[in-house]
Amino acid sequence: MTQPAGANTTSLFQVFAHADDDLYFVNPDLYRLLTAGHRVTSVYLTAGEADGRNVDTRDPLRDQAPVDFAGYMEARQNGLCAAYATMVLGDREAPWTREPVELVPGVAAERFYLEQAPHVQLFFLGLRMADAAHGFPADQPQARLTSLWDGRAARQPTLLAAGSELHRPQALGREDVITALVQLLSYAQPTALWTMDPDPLHESYDEARGITSSDHADHTATAQFAREALRRHLRAGGRPPLVEHFTGYGNKSWPSNLSERSHALKKSLVDVYAGADGHACAHRHCGDLQLGDGADIRRYGWSTRSRYPQGTRWLHRQADGRLAAYAVLGDQAAVWTETEAGAGRFEGPLLLPGGDLLPYLDVAPDRTGGVHLVGLRRLQGAEGRADVEVVRMWRQAHTGSVLPWESLGNPDEATRDWRRCREVGVPAAVVDPAGHLHVFVRNFSVGVSTRRETPEGFTAWEALGGRWMQDSLTTVLRSTGRIDMYATNRTGGVRWRQEAVYGPFKLEDQLVTGVPESWRPASGLTPVQVGRNRMALFYREEDSGAVMCHRQRPNGTWEQRVERLSDDGGTGAVAALRLLAPDHDLLVLARRDERSRPAVTVLSADGHDAARPDWARHEIQMAGAPAIAADARGRAVVAALGTDGRLHWARQEEARPGAALGPWQAC
Repeated sequence: MTQPAGANTTSLFQVFAHADDDLYFVNPDLYRLLTAGHRVTSVYLTAGEADGRNVDTRDPLRDQAPVDFAGYMEARQNGLCAAYATMVLGDREAPWTREPVELVPGVAAERFYLEQAPHVQLFFLGLRMADAAHGFPADQPQARLTSLWDGRAARQPTLLAAGSELHRPQALGREDVITALVQLLSYAQPTALWTMDPDPLHESYDEARGITSSDHADHTATAQFAREALRRHLRAGGRPPLVEHFTGYGNKSWPSNLSERSHALKKSLVDVYAGADGHACAHRHCGDLQLGDGADIRRYGWSTRSRYPQGTRWLHRQADGRLAAYAVLGDQAAVWTETEAGAGRFEGPLLLPGGDLLPYLDVAPDRTGGVHLVGLRRLQGAEGRADVEVVRMWRQAHTGSVLPWESLGNPDEATRDWRRCREVGVPAAVVDPAGHLHVFVRNFSVGVSTRRETPEGFTAWEALGGRWMQDSLTTVLRSTGRIDMYATNRTGGVRWRQEAVYGPFKLEDQLVTGVPESWRPASGLTPVQVGRNRMALFYREEDSGAVMCHRQRPNGTWEQRVERLSDDGGTGAVAALRLLAPDHDLLVLARRDERSRPAVTVLSADGHDAARPDWARHEIQMAGAPAIAADARGRAVVAALGTDGRLHWARQEEARPGAALGPWQAC
């Protein structure tokens, strides 16, 4: 395969099960990259043939329609091409070239590329459901994507779409799929890899029936194929991309995080795919008519949510005054470091030892100027088993040397059930005044568990309670030496707090719920201490994505109103930093805006701003959430990770009120 021309340095590689997964679970993020002209390579593993009837699922007569698996597969591919052409060129009828390609010996796929934008390419493997309901003999072993992954099925047949350029179906094994994906990774050389959730939250559980997943089994298997292909790509010396896993059907369980504008954009593109955009259908297979105009009924499309939502504390000032930025590239921790304290230039990334990390890190500074890096490690076992554990690495302050990753186990390890353990949430970490690390995670019961360091070692995992926690825990060490841990659930915000230094944690429920003029939080709470006994919480509002601020009074109670700080939406956590000096007391905020750009504003810490703040924006397509830290000269530095795989940053020109950020730079 030849490399496409006409795209810039950003290269997105996506792996999905079905031809509408990226439209439902990734957009509008995908739309932003396509309209910016970036290279996109999308791979779809299954035929998605369903019951073979391309008729609205709400039609009472649809059971009378003839079954045409190849025709329905063709319709879905055509609908996806129309949606992509609309995103890239604004013309659903823009022509595509369609051709067979041999990815590795014996494994062929069908490639589509836009003739006017050949850097946008779609690959279809066409793995089909092999069972009696899909025309296979009843005595033939069943094969689905999940059974191919875990070894219950040795091979899985493919389906040729009605208009396919491929000559004959194939029977692919697990290794065939993985090696094909490895080849495509080598071809795309991605700076970003997007796929689905490998370890989705359960929808229900009981001892007799076990776990009922919140997501489609094909989504889960696809993510695991993608991760194994990435692992092999990296071990062969491939470039490590930024990885993002997107939540699937589980979105419907949580407050929606898209604004009305972003949701309308997403729905309009699903309507193009479904042939429900009012166009005149020119051929027999012009879209996924099973959806009809009912795409909005599926509430899981109301959000675009990361399975491992990155926090905002990944930029840290070291003991030598230099700033260091941390992230996971591929499956390893990486660090970018200032060349000199306050110099305004970074070098890196330096990959730290150890692999198999999921794409999340929390950074907890210690008393010596070093940091604890806390994340999740996912080790793939036989027969589909995956062991997910909380891990930490300590990085020394002055030399930058590190200790090897240390396993802290899993809050559900006592159950000896890897299926329960795999659902563990992303960790939040903080170091107490004695220098001991505290780690908090969401557990299988969708509450919170903690484990803390003592002079004798780590305690056992302790359940703190809580119900239906969003995967967005945050911690803060107050100036009094006490730790607060904040979280959001289905109804609002909650806090666990220490009433005494080193004391037990007490749950304070319903922190944000019921505040007038505000919907539920659709993100985590970012806490900032703004007074000796006062906190300010920043979060995203449900259904708007707007940035909200909820303040605490000096007596410890909370205001009965919240401040709305932005008119537009966006997703991800809000970064906040207090800059306190004799002549000013400011809050610097940064967020990912509705067009996936970094947006920055400055407020007074006392909350007495007269008007809604203005946000300065920069044309970077960013991933995750931004971070803010003060440099050695007291100036705010805002950092963001771009989908080009680089660190981007901007620095205040002077450490004073009203000082603007200088130009954005990249490393």
